[in-house]
Amino acid sequence: MNVVNIGDGLLSLVFDDAAQPAFVEKKGKEYILYGEDNCYPDYLLYLYNNSAKHSAIINGKRDYVCGKGWVVADESIPPAEAVKACTFINRVNSDGESLNDVSEKVELDLEIFNGAYLQITWNKVGQIAEIYHLDYTTGRSNKDNSKFFVSNEWVKYQPDGSYKAASNPDFTPYQAFNPNNKNGTQILYIKKYHPGIDIYTLPTYRGSLTWISVDVEIGNYHLNNVKSGFFVNKLINFNNGKPGPDEQQKIEKMFANKFGGVRGQKYMLAFNADSTKAATVLDLNVSESDKLFDQLNKTTQQEIFTGHRITSPMLFGVKTEGQLGGRQEMRDAYEIFQNTYVNSMQQWLEKVFNRLARFAGVQVPIRIQPAEPIGFEFSEATQAQNMSKDEIREKMGMAPEVKQENTQSQNTINAINSLSPLVANKVLENLTSDELRALIGLQPAAPGSIPSTVSQFSAEDDDHDVAVFSEYGADRSHFRIVKSKQVLFQDDQQEQEHFAREVADISSLQADILDLLTKDPLAPIDAISKKIGVDIPVISDAISTMADDGLLTVKEKTVRGQQVTERKPVRDAKSILKKANPSTRSIQVMYSYEGPQDSKNRPFCAKMLELDRLYSRKDIESISERLGYSVWARRGGWYTIPGTNTHRPFCRHSWVSNVVVKESNT
Repeated sequence: MNVVNIGDGLLSLVFDDAAQPAFVEKKGKEYILYGEDNCYPDYLLYLYNNSAKHSAIINGKRDYVCGKGWVVADESIPPAEAVKACTFINRVNSDGESLNDVSEKVELDLEIFNGAYLQITWNKVGQIAEIYHLDYTTGRSNKDNSKFFVSNEWVKYQPDGSYKAASNPDFTPYQAFNPNNKNGTQILYIKKYHPGIDIYTLPTYRGSLTWISVDVEIGNYHLNNVKSGFFVNKLINFNNGKPGPDEQQKIEKMFANKFGGVRGQKYMLAFNADSTKAATVLDLNVSESDKLFDQLNKTTQQEIFTGHRITSPMLFGVKTEGQLGGRQEMRDAYEIFQNTYVNSMQQWLEKVFNRLARFAGVQVPIRIQPAEPIGFEFSEATQAQNMSKDEIREKMGMAPEVKQENTQSQNTINAINSLSPLVANKVLENLTSDELRALIGLQPAAPGSIPSTVSQFSAEDDDHDVAVFSEYGADRSHFRIVKSKQVLFQDDQQEQEHFAREVADISSLQADILDLLTKDPLAPIDAISKKIGVDIPVISDAISTMADDGLLTVKEKTVRGQQVTERKPVRDAKSILKKANPSTRSIQVMYSYEGPQDSKNRPFCAKMLELDRLYSRKDIESISERLGYSVWARRGGWYTIPGTNTHRPFCRHSWVSNVVVKESNT
């Protein structure tokens, strides 16, 4: 802002326009001026230091992008490589700064200036020895960024806080970072491409620079009023002649003593030569000035947030009208901000520092851990599903339930459950009847006898039960089985625990895939498989089902002359995944009755195999309710191994848990 005298004792206030600075090349100078006065970086720094709203956004962006700091991206790397990477992260220069310390400074400069400098020092064997952050305001460049000039004297600051360009600053020249010339100290200029601007950078928020300046001036205006108490609201005219200077001062002093307060005078005196008029008092108050300032402040705030591409000020500690400020609203806002801004900035920083890490002898990738603005809370139902009985009882103020140690039989059953169906059947076929009876807590039987405690089913029972089974389930041909596992449930509680684990595994896999595709939609399936540690067919099925469920958009595109597949998560994909009902997903857990299909089969088993159906958990519960017993206990009946006198309370068939994918054409 400039003050111009326009005559007759009147002053005009002229506000500067926040125009794009010119990068000026002056004869006889090696460096290019950063703005016509070479002070543009200091102007941006002044705005950052003096606008509360602007600095809050800048600091918040830095915190979100830097997240929880740097970590090794692949935990399965050899120990020696892990040590190198951790050493690089923990210390990057002789001042003891870590990579987190340096990258936070770099990110702050990127948010303020849209550029940053790093001072790189090479050792004698051609590796990076030290990395220092260089204050952005101290750097200037030649026309092609091949040489840089560092000085603390580009700008001279005055006692009142103002500044101006220095006439002949001393500077130190450095060559630009060049891996083909690994010698001495070099400067790496970190900046993104911008059309038409190739020497220095301009801030991303330049469209709101005028409003940031307004915010600063509003603060200065109010500060001056509070400090001086000078907010003139009355003009008193004395129209009986114009006295001399001494007489004017005497009258002013008399008014100040009688009408002035401790906070200064609120009036202005004027002496006029027109003696025909009496003294007059004019009101200088602006009508509803408080509302005008309030509206200006709101407009300024909105324009600043718009310039910074901020959709929710809550993320930066600013509450606005119409926002409830709930945890879910804040999480949704963060997810949008993460996907539209933070991810791309993190990927850019990871690209820069992984390149430097390789020149420092670190051959494994490092990454930034994302941060979250607020801790996640789970509903009571979700907590109950994931808490043990004793944890629930403790919440209720009850004593822990008396536990019985697993018997050897239970340990054996658990071990069998962990085997594949083929191996488990082989193990069971080689157990004696007494060993099998011991597994279910029965006493040894007399040779050749069938205990009376074993449930027996008649032919009518078989027909009735199979008829009930035929009313439920789905045709196996409508699904593709991803993986299978034999299950030997003793009760419904074991099945519920197994089902919860399987569903959680599916959700976790899909969430991991969404995270990777959010960062790189062009990631190939084999790379995702290697990163997550899951077989390619399983990854492929999971991606296909998420596309069917509307969580991904899949399209073919050409990149650098090559045909690639882009798999882009939709907005809020992870939130949609969390809310999805397991029974409505394209990928889910279903059960089937499996085993040999030959002439030795019992009637019940033969008919069940002919049905060839897959049953959901809800189907199983409905069937058990209609039959009056747990479906998991019905496995053909008492069976004698052919050619032996060995018996067991179930046949060669068993229930199998399947992770399945619904075919898209059904």
